[in-house]
Amino acid sequence: MVYNCFRKGTGTCLKKESTNLVRIPIAIVGSGGMGGRHLRALGALYESGMANVELVAVCDTREENAIHLADNAEEMLGSRPQVFTSMEEMKNQRPDIEAVDITTDSGSHHLVAEMAFDLGYNVLCEKPLSLTIRGCNRVIDAWKRSGKVLSVGEQERRDPMCRLNKALLDAGAIGDPYSMLLGSARGGNDIIIWPWRHYKNIGGIFVDAGVHAVDQMMYYLGDIEEVYAVSKIWEPKRYRGEKIGVAHFYEHWASEVPDEIDADAEDMVISTLKYKSGAVGQWTSMFAAHGEPTEYGMIYGSKGSMAPAKQRRGNPLTLTIDGVGTISGDDVLELVPNFHLDELPARLFGADRLGSYDTPFEDADRFLVALEYYELGQCITDGVKPEVDAYVGRKDLAVCNAALESSVLGRPVTIEEIENEETAEYEASINDHWNI
Repeated sequence: MVYNCFRKGTGTCLKKESTNLVRIPIAIVGSGGMGGRHLRALGALYESGMANVELVAVCDTREENAIHLADNAEEMLGSRPQVFTSMEEMKNQRPDIEAVDITTDSGSHHLVAEMAFDLGYNVLCEKPLSLTIRGCNRVIDAWKRSGKVLSVGEQERRDPMCRLNKALLDAGAIGDPYSMLLGSARGGNDIIIWPWRHYKNIGGIFVDAGVHAVDQMMYYLGDIEEVYAVSKIWEPKRYRGEKIGVAHFYEHWASEVPDEIDADAEDMVISTLKYKSGAVGQWTSMFAAHGEPTEYGMIYGSKGSMAPAKQRRGNPLTLTIDGVGTISGDDVLELVPNFHLDELPARLFGADRLGSYDTPFEDADRFLVALEYYELGQCITDGVKPEVDAYVGRKDLAVCNAALESSVLGRPVTIEEIENEETAEYEASINDHWNI
């Protein structure tokens, strides 16, 4: 099948996909809102002409969800994947499937991933890998036994602007980075995206969103070694707001969102971060803010500062350099003459050197996940190591849980303590819930 390769707004036609291209058969496991987001990403990968994976099955314990995703896949991709309600059934009927993309709710990731490896699948797992370190370690043990690929879905660092942020930092544009300030406040008492994100033992909005923030903070400045934090639950009652989910990804299930819920997951965490490099960070994550929302980020170095561009927005970053002044947009590219995007992101976003881009959020979102799919195919066929492997995914979670543990204990907590389970008071109820 040859897919339409013309992308609106570029004025160019992407290379058509060869009908002889060998593509790895994959399945999406989890057919809710996140499964739909990933399906859109596969559509983008197909359209790019560089698809190295092919969706042949969808799996969900709720058959109606799997059928819904299969219907959408047929319309979007031109072929209908088979529908299954268990991975065991899928393995028996479609032994040709080589990999699964896990898009279930966050709390079940570790269970599904462990089972997938035991069945012999390569795995792309949405973040977080688990809600606890013990759950992560169970997945890692199963992964090691299997000899298969494990990639964790931390796609935000793949954004062209995040790549540019990193290239400028590595080039010394602001000297030696020594501090990063990152924060957001919004949400009020609305149910944010979906109810389970407000339940500690099956999700938790701070962890679910926080692993993305942590991944970026360590992508830019290196590993975090210690956290001191205070956390709160400001809104124990959450109410159905006008907006359901993110963009339009969850509208099909809007009727399932209750009018109100009792929340038990932290909705505010304020942290001080100590990096191995000696840098110090400050991170505010608040999902109970009424009134004016805010979002900010700044990296300070020995020669200047960077207001990093945000993922999926396309807005330009801004540098303020001592003795030079402010540089923004395409002008920053002059500081990194060797910066180029790889072929696939260049195709998706329109160029291999970008100081900004004008792409709708929904498209940027699917482009970034498309890059994860493509990397998964490379890992399987060429032995490429995933950029975000199990250990990176575990460390991202460890920083989040170190913040929550610090608030419980009232002291700084090291990432080593969390990863080695030397202290796990916050995680205890989650481990009990899942019998880990």
